[in-house]
Amino acid sequence: MMITRRRLTRGMIAAAPAIAGMSRARATPSFPTRQVRIIAPFAPGAATDTCARIIAQRLGERWGQPVVVENRIGASGTIGASAVARAEPDGHTLLLGTVGTNATNASLIPNMPYDTLNDFAPVTLFAVVSMLVVVHPSQPIHSIADLVALARKAPGGLNCGTAGVGSSPHLAALLFESLGKVKFEHVAYAGVAPMIPDLLQNRVNVSLGDASSFLPHVRSGALRAIGVTTATRFAGLPDVPTVAEAGVASYDAAAWYGVLAPAKTPPQIVTQLNHEIAAIARMPAVKQQLEPLAATTVGNTPDAFAAFIHAEYKRWGQLIRDAGVQVTQKS
Repeated sequence: MMITRRRLTRGMIAAAPAIAGMSRARATPSFPTRQVRIIAPFAPGAATDTCARIIAQRLGERWGQPVVVENRIGASGTIGASAVARAEPDGHTLLLGTVGTNATNASLIPNMPYDTLNDFAPVTLFAVVSMLVVVHPSQPIHSIADLVALARKAPGGLNCGTAGVGSSPHLAALLFESLGKVKFEHVAYAGVAPMIPDLLQNRVNVSLGDASSFLPHVRSGALRAIGVTTATRFAGLPDVPTVAEAGVASYDAAAWYGVLAPAKTPPQIVTQLNHEIAAIARMPAVKQQLEPLAATTVGNTPDAFAAFIHAEYKRWGQLIRDAGVQVTQKS
């Protein structure tokens, strides 16, 4: 078919608006257009801060744009999380969220300053941290079965130390009591560090906490690890069974860290962030960086992370209400 010059000219004129539109689309600045902030709602040096800085460094390298970590601490992480919930939903302010800020605090703290399930756009679950059940080696407790038997024999006779009321280890202990049908005397500390000396001196009979805190003492023989709280075994102690496989059916508890944006962040930006951060989570070098935290990287989809948050919110909320646990919000 022959195309005349007149017909070709008419076609070019008709196509001009579409071509102009494509040019404008290409000219639109891509994300990010300025410095990106990742809010870490806990102190420098904490696991949350470590994860945030790893992500910030790698994103900065990939984008050629500055990515900074800002520590907004206080009120069990709610100050930092609230700042992100109120931020402009353009992807330039992100939260390194935790099981506390984005699942359990809603049931623990009265008058929360944000809506846990509706004020954020989940991006990806970055990492999950195993916890260990440990005892002093002088205790006649060599397994989860031994612990359950002894605790049932004398309800409240064993004390259990944790990093504080409402902390992940405390809730993990409550879950153990509920599923194992046992009762401990809870001893709440202001973090793991002040608890370790009492645990090493056998003033604390049993404890649950992040594997990274206990690992040096387990490897030295000063503590005995009898169970891993997650659904799968911890690679650093492959011979230690999970609590579930050791007899407490359905038991699964972990600390976790994920990236969230403010609600109403454009889906295309959430998708871009997800692709970038999930790729970072898969990097062998990043996995190695997180080994000291006993962390396993994940990097799932926004929908999968949202479903995970809803499940965590529901199950921990029910446990907290059943146990009547509440913490006083402090700044």
